Parts: sequence; structure tokens; C-alpha cells
Amino acid sequence: MDLKGLIESLATGWAERLTILVPLALIGALGLYVAWLLIGYLRASQTGIEAEAVVGEAIAPDPGAPVSLPAGAPYCLVDGLVHPPGAVYCARCEADLARDCATCGTTIRASDAVCYNCGARQ
Repeated sequence: MDLKGLIESLATGWAERLTILVPLALIGALGLYVAWLLIGYLRASQTGIEAEAVVGEAIAPDPGAPVSLPAGAPYCLVDGLVHPPGAVYCARCEADLARDCATCGTTIRASDAVCYNCGARQ
């Protein structure tokens, strides 16, 4: 094929190409959307199962009472629930839990094994 034939083949036939590409693009976008929904559902369902199996029941502190948390107890920064040890996600809102370092008192994530401030193992 010479150069002129190559240019003519590229310049013509766009209608046939678009009739194939547009449906394929729509199917691809729909597939991505369904995958996004499925991953979100699986994350929410697995977090709920893990929260029920490991965490147990979260405790809501009294609004007027002074807050005294057990050492290293994970708590939710969003809704204020105190969870049993070993919890990583809030059972109500699925947010990451926080806890205070037993050594220096810095607020860290409950999933962190080491305090980023003092380096103490949790």
C-alpha cells in the first residue's frame, strides 16, 4: 500500500468506525459504573461483618458527662462512639477509628501499630 492509499483509508470510513466505537465506549462506561457499585457494596458489607464479629457493640458516651476513655480504646471522631479494642472502623458510619497513644497521648489511627510521634508500639 502506498502513502496515498494509507491517507485515503484513514480519511474515509469514520462512520463505520464510530458505529462500532460508540456502543463499545458505552458498554465500557457502564461496566466501570457497575464495578464501582459492586466494590462499594462489598466494602460496606465486609466492614459491617468485621465490625459485628470483632467490635461487638459500641458505647455512646453521655453528652454531659466528662469523657474518660480506657487506655488505647478506639473511638470514632465523627459520631463519638467508643469501640472495644481491636476495632478499626466505626460500626455506624464506617469512618476510620482513632485512639490516643498510651505513652504520649497523641491521637493516632486505630489501625496504626506504632505512634508516629513517639514511636511506641500500640
